[in-house]
Amino acid sequence: MLGCDAEPGSRKLTVPSIEASAAGAADAYVPRTGWPAWAVLPAGLLIFAGAALFAFAASIGSAVFLVSPAELQSPVPPQHVLISWLVGLQIGLIVLTVVFAGFFSSSRAQTLALRPPRGGWHVLPLALLPLFAFTGMWTALLVWWRPEIVIGDLRPFKDLMTGGGAAAMLLVIGVGAPLSEELLFRGFLFSGLAKSRLALVGTGILTAVLWTALHAGYSIFGLIEVLAIGLYFSWLLVRTGSLWVPMFCHAVYNTVIGLVLYFVTLPPPA
Repeated sequence: MLGCDAEPGSRKLTVPSIEASAAGAADAYVPRTGWPAWAVLPAGLLIFAGAALFAFAASIGSAVFLVSPAELQSPVPPQHVLISWLVGLQIGLIVLTVVFAGFFSSSRAQTLALRPPRGGWHVLPLALLPLFAFTGMWTALLVWWRPEIVIGDLRPFKDLMTGGGAAAMLLVIGVGAPLSEELLFRGFLFSGLAKSRLALVGTGILTAVLWTALHAGYSIFGLIEVLAIGLYFSWLLVRTGSLWVPMFCHAVYNTVIGLVLYFVTLPPPA
């Protein structure tokens, strides 16, 4: 609604801010997208399908130009092909999510919540404290109780970091994964679903569950950790109003894991 100044003769118009009209002052996040709620999940499937084509093209290109004929005879896909597949998938997710975010007369930056966080940029390092406190205690408990579970979840990434793939995998883990996953799940999907009856709480839970499903190869204990992290990232988005906060935490967390995998030697498989 537009309002006029009370002073006589004044023609100045004022527009109430979206934040002021939002229910609940504690939550900084307000969905600002033209996407209808019913359309974002089908669009997410299309984004994944398109990204899979990116991944397929990247892996084929790697197999043709980077892999020797002898390596192609191996029953296990060569390292370069697997890494290229991951890189292609992440690039596809980033590009297609950004493109789709602009449909329905939407601002891409507003749809994806790429705006400064409430409270200022100093909240970025503060948001890391609960994340590392929880994951540190959870990992310590598992290492003490069932170390084979932790090793089993980490081994596939460790294997890809051997030889000449370490630098590429660090970029995949520390940059590509946070960008692609946060833009899609807590950026694009969150903004549309939050306009539905799910509201912020239901959307936070649903996007965390969907994000956890992306990590389906983990053990049940690994999936519990991923789900808890996803719920925390959703909470950060809602309280700060900015995707930059969970994206930053995701990137730092993954980078730390990547560096640990690079410098630590895992015991051989039983």
